[in-house]
Amino acid sequence: MTLEWKHEYETGSSRIDDEHRVFLDLVREFVEENEDGAEHSVLLRLAHEIYKYADFHFFSEERMMKRIRYADLAHHHQVHQHLLEELRLYVESLATDASQAPTMARFLVRWFTSHTVSEDTKLASAIAAHEASRKH
Repeated sequence: MTLEWKHEYETGSSRIDDEHRVFLDLVREFVEENEDGAEHSVLLRLAHEIYKYADFHFFSEERMMKRIRYADLAHHHQVHQHLLEELRLYVESLATDASQAPTMARFLVRWFTSHTVSEDTKLASAIAAHEASRKH
């Protein structure tokens, strides 16, 4: 599976896009390591890194949301919490069963492509509007 950055992933916020690029790199690495038959310990360590990075990224996004008084903050926070919980469950299942790696890889790809395009594009539009209103 080839995971490359696409124009459609761009939110218009350079900070969010930079963080998304790092996240996509981690997801791509997990997928490739899994496809190449990496040792269980390598996949598990990478899964933990992905979890920690996602937690950081969500915290960072939510700080931006608070700064601009984003109207959909509560909903977006709930989405983040749900995704982190799902990811935590995948990491836990991978810890006890190496055969869960392909399922986790599919989840990560689906998460990145759907959440980025839907939820984060709305946030980036709100950030851009906030920045434009501050210039006037």
